[in-house]
Amino acid sequence: MTSPPTNPVGGVPLAPPVRSASRSGPVLIVPDRRRGRGALPPWWLVLTDAALVIGLGVLGAWPLGQAWTGHRWLIAVVVGLALGVAIAWAGARWRLGPWLTALLTAAAYLAVGSAVAVPNRTSGGVVPTADSLHDLVVGLVQSWRESLTLPVPLGETGVVLLVPFLTGLLGGLAAAVLLWRSRWPGLAGVVLALVLVVSSAFGDVTAQAALARGLVIAVVALVWLRWRSLRHVRARWGRRVLATLVVVGVAGGAASGLGALADPEANRVVLRDHVDPPFDPHDYPSPLAKFRAYKKEPLRTETSLFAVDGLDSGTRVRLAVMDTYDGIVWNVSGGPEAAHDSGTFRRLRNDPEANAKATTRGAVTVTGYTGVWVPSVGDTLAMTPVKDGRTDDEAAAELVVNRETGTVAQIGGVEPGTTFEVEALAPPVPVEEDIATREADSSVSLPAPAVVPEELVDRVQRWQAEDGFGGGTGGELAQFLRDSFREHGFYSDGIDDDVPAGHGAARLAELTKTPNPVGNAEQYAAAMALIGQRLGLPIRVVLGFKVPPGGDDVRGEDISAWTEVKLRDVGWVPFDPTPPEDQKLRKPNDDPDEDPQPQVLQPPRVPGEPKEASDNLQQGDGQRRELDVLAVLGTILGIALDVAKVALLLSPLWGVLLFKFWRRRRRRRADDPTLRLTGAWHELADRMRDLGVRPPPGATRRESAYAAADRYEAVPVVTLAHTADRHVYGEGEPTPEEVGAYWADVDTAVRRMRRATPWWRRLLARFSLASVPWRAGVERLRSAVGRRGRGAGRWFAALGPVVRGRAVVRRAVRATTRVVRR
Repeated sequence: MTSPPTNPVGGVPLAPPVRSASRSGPVLIVPDRRRGRGALPPWWLVLTDAALVIGLGVLGAWPLGQAWTGHRWLIAVVVGLALGVAIAWAGARWRLGPWLTALLTAAAYLAVGSAVAVPNRTSGGVVPTADSLHDLVVGLVQSWRESLTLPVPLGETGVVLLVPFLTGLLGGLAAAVLLWRSRWPGLAGVVLALVLVVSSAFGDVTAQAALARGLVIAVVALVWLRWRSLRHVRARWGRRVLATLVVVGVAGGAASGLGALADPEANRVVLRDHVDPPFDPHDYPSPLAKFRAYKKEPLRTETSLFAVDGLDSGTRVRLAVMDTYDGIVWNVSGGPEAAHDSGTFRRLRNDPEANAKATTRGAVTVTGYTGVWVPSVGDTLAMTPVKDGRTDDEAAAELVVNRETGTVAQIGGVEPGTTFEVEALAPPVPVEEDIATREADSSVSLPAPAVVPEELVDRVQRWQAEDGFGGGTGGELAQFLRDSFREHGFYSDGIDDDVPAGHGAARLAELTKTPNPVGNAEQYAAAMALIGQRLGLPIRVVLGFKVPPGGDDVRGEDISAWTEVKLRDVGWVPFDPTPPEDQKLRKPNDDPDEDPQPQVLQPPRVPGEPKEASDNLQQGDGQRRELDVLAVLGTILGIALDVAKVALLLSPLWGVLLFKFWRRRRRRRADDPTLRLTGAWHELADRMRDLGVRPPPGATRRESAYAAADRYEAVPVVTLAHTADRHVYGEGEPTPEEVGAYWADVDTAVRRMRRATPWWRRLLARFSLASVPWRAGVERLRSAVGRRGRGAGRWFAALGPVVRGRAVVRRAVRATTRVVRR
């Protein structure tokens, strides 16, 4: 008989190979000769695992590239994955515990994260500084919020790069630890799948080869982990490889079929869709509503709003484009509820290739202008904010643009002194003859106006009848509306007369119901866009300025509003429906009276109550106001609910639940079978105390069971007590099966007792302190405090002679001083 092979280290016999029979033939299972659980596998397997973790991790994190610009996000992911794998290898190599591994991870994060995630805050781009370490600590929480709230594509400034770095670091560390230091190495595939899920959640809505990417990760991880788990099994690998390929083929075919049925242009549901957007134009008042304010002093002529450089006179500098009307104001689109053709606001990304096509280059320096809307020209390709002679990276990170409308905004508003260097593509302006031949671009669908005054519709219909306009192309309709408003209307800025401001439905109805319409660009542009959308034109309102001739400073008097209509093969064409400023309506009393009438002395006016005096009274003017009792009660109720929420959150009752959970877990996982069984009885006894059963002090199990049996007759508590006594005082130890069965009986008994108890008593039992030994804890704490107090007393008593000696010395010194002075 041959002896079993021995281990060369220590001469310990090794376990012989085990043969197993299966349908596929004999399988030889070679035992793992590692030095123990938790030891590193061979070096070739470590390198293979590390390469696959990093490779699959990068593939899983690829959706982040749709939300981040540049390539630094990819560097952050790769460095994070490699760093996590290295930390896991070091922990397995030197057998580091969880706390030491976490400490090593924190140190590596602070040492490497500065150069990877916040290089602009480091010294020389590599050496960490106090600012970079502060950003790393704060960014552990702030980076996730900023990556969801800032508009995409995200830049490389701030702390947003911490998201890909942390995703790679934590994903690589968890996957490698599970591979090399756990009993379940197959969970590494789950970790890599979570990396894909997290990256997709923090990515953008655009789905690019998401199905193929997930399928590749699943197939590679399945084959890799299967081969890894069976690397010690010598079997017919041809059949295993063939079976694996069949499974992968079936899964791939099913996935491909589902992908073919799905919408190829479908968008993912990402987290940024469920957070408050960083910029919603509806959070700000309509830019067109401020039109009259620009016509008043000091904005009209005294204040310079901004200075332009490199722009020709007459160039249209736009502030905002508005394509939605709610019956009160025209407003900017691009919020979360905006129509698809209205676009959305995204981060302004300067594309060098697109900038080469720029036909207009200039600079706009903000002086007296304030607001979130940034002056822009044409189709903005690039915009660089410069302040104090250098690029303002913080302002650049807050620039957003709606590519559909061309509106540019800065989150938080522009700052005076900032110069915006603009590179834009000036749209070609076709001649009138070419416009008349163009059809409206029917591919654009704008939101229908909420209200269209009937007076506006009737006036346009009368103009059509008078001019014999029976229809035509979209360009001809736009020209007809523009010319009709210019010919039949009169101009008034509303400063020197009583022409009302605004462009609500009532104001537009008043504009068009009078024989002679009077208004300014605010009313005429709003009216033309409103009736144009009613007639099916893709039309919108634009607010902006026209660069004055021979001047660089733009003031309020240069404000203007016009409309834009999208025509086929031409794009958005501007139309100005406002009459010339010298086309004013002459009132009857404008002519001098050739035969003046003699003045008649009028009787003195008796002062009376002012009209609508209640509207002019301010707070504290003596008017008696009624107390809104419901509002006060609602406020008090809201405060009470807030206090209750805070009290519930900070309540020590959660500690009671945690203690009971920990106590049950400790009892059920005791090493000794007898202790596990008696722990089940103690659990039952504690539940009975919480439900209100009060056995006498020092009662035995049977006495406690009899006390509970009086209340719960249908629960075999006495039988459970006898069973516990038999196992505790009988011969031998209970088997694991008997312990498990006893715990199951105890759980059943507890459920029956709870069903027999009123619901309010069951709720109170969850947080009851009857089974919590808090009195014993208080006694131990008091004893410990007493011992510390007595020790402190002895210490002070020992210091007594020293203190008294110092007092004697001080008295002697004072006496000597008095003698010397005498």
